Amino acid sequence: MTPKKTDPRTVTAAQERLAAAKTTRDQRKTDAEFDFWADVAAAIDSGEVKQTEACEAIGYKREYVRRQLIEHRAQAEARAKIDTPSTTD
Repeated sequence: MTPKKTDPRTVTAAQERLAAAKTTRDQRKTDAEFDFWADVAAAIDSGEVKQTEACEAIGYKREYVRRQLIEHRAQAEARAKIDTPSTTD
């Protein structure tokens, strides 16, 4: 059985749709990761748990959590700068 010939326009449309879906997926994964580390940081910063206790709960080593929290705080600061409109009036 010979494969059916595809219309180049159909292929292009499907490729564009899949590329957009991948972009959406990647953004959602990034947002979920950011939200996760925000929750971890909030629990530690509030004193609800110690960092070692948080590590036990989420199954990561302390050094990894420490580095992730540093990265998360940098991302939060960058997002805050983007979300805050500059008022130079």
